[in-house]
Formats: sequence, C-alpha cells, structure tokens
Amino acid sequence: MANERGVNGRQKGKQATSSRKRKNSTSGSSLRNNKSTNNPYASIRYAIVQNDGSNDPTTLMRLIGLKSLFAKQLPKMPKEYIAHLVLDRRHKSLALLSNDPAHKDSDEEIIGGITYRAYPDMKFAEIAFCAVSASQQVKGY
Repeated sequence: MANERGVNGRQKGKQATSSRKRKNSTSGSSLRNNKSTNNPYASIRYAIVQNDGSNDPTTLMRLIGLKSLFAKQLPKMPKEYIAHLVLDRRHKSLALLSNDPAHKDSDEEIIGGITYRAYPDMKFAEIAFCAVSASQQVKGY
C-alpha cells in the first residue's frame, strides 16, 4: 500500500488553498516563483509503504529499494535482519523519493528512508532503521 505525497505533505494533484488567485497577481506570482527556487526540497517526494500482502509492483520495488539502501548505509547490520524487518507486515516505512526522471521506478529513486513499528496502545513507535543515501547526505537531506 503506497501513499505518495509531495514535500508539503499534501497528496499529489491537490492544490493548497493559499495558491488561489491573489488580488495583485504580479506580487503573488513572484512570491511563488521565489519559494520554488529557494526550496531545495522541492525535488523530493515521500511515500509510506508497507508489506500488506498485495503484489503491487510499486510497493514491492520501494520495499526492496529501502532494503538495499539500509544494507548499503548500514554495512555491519546483517542483511537478513534488514530484510526481515523491512518486509515484516507489522512494520511501515517512509521512503524519500527523488523526482529525477532518470531514476524513476528504480532502486536509485529511493534517496532515504525510515522503517518503524508503531505500538498504538502504548502510544509508542520503534524506529528500526533510518538512512539517507551517501550521495544525498552532502545535500543536507
């Protein structure tokens, strides 16, 4: 089950209410243009993924991409343990995704992620893994 959102937290395709037409269109458009050029995170999306038993190829590809990222960034962690937790149905993962079309639908689309398990009765969550791709760390993500 993948739930993909843009960096502002809204689902793709929905516009913010603040993006409605402003009375002074010249200042409004320049303000929006400045925001988009100054925001280094505009090229990042995220998706919540979980092994829910469906054979959705996008979800499975993202889970395997996260497993590969964690294995690469956490070399002392056993790969079997990483695979066990990332693919466990009780764990959820937040995947940071690149907007680069060259990496679309590949392992390189995943630039970071967190795998966690929520315990709602205890109002607690355990973070199992958290990693960012080495090539993206220098960008401050």
